[in-house]
Amino acid sequence: MIDAKEYCTDPRLHGIVEIPSPSGMLVLRPERPEDHDFRFRLFCDSRLPEWYVIELDAAVRDQLMRHQFVAQTTTYRQRFPRARFDIIELGGEPIGRIVVNRPGTMVHIVDHAIVPALRNRGIGTAIMRALMQEAQDAGLPVRLKVASSNDPSMKLYLRLGLVPIETIPAYIEMQWPAPTGAA
Repeated sequence: MIDAKEYCTDPRLHGIVEIPSPSGMLVLRPERPEDHDFRFRLFCDSRLPEWYVIELDAAVRDQLMRHQFVAQTTTYRQRFPRARFDIIELGGEPIGRIVVNRPGTMVHIVDHAIVPALRNRGIGTAIMRALMQEAQDAGLPVRLKVASSNDPSMKLYLRLGLVPIETIPAYIEMQWPAPTGAA
């Protein structure tokens, strides 16, 4: 097992990571091809309510979601080829996904999602704190973009001390600067 500090410090490590949370021990492991169906369900479950305002035939909505899922997957893999793409497990079951890019100038959270039934239980907070510890140890900021209409995520990130640094259409880029004096 790799502990959270090692995982966060060395992006070349592709083993299993354990992070304690109020809900139990979280296991982060690299994505595998057999995670495709879980990732697609999580992608669909993580769309903001605005995606469902327009009434669409179920088959059309499914086709649209699959197209968006493939586009996101392809874009992330092309833009962040050295990023770590992990499935988050609790009790041996997949409960989320996180993509973290480490270009050397920051810890960049590209994507982070937890299944709806397990949100607001400290899981996202535990993962964020592990990444913030990594950043602090390396003297780097944590950066991410969040949909400007995603109030629950905004509340989490603001509570953890991330601050908005730029607003772009539909998104807010946020940063947690590592405290001064970090190594």
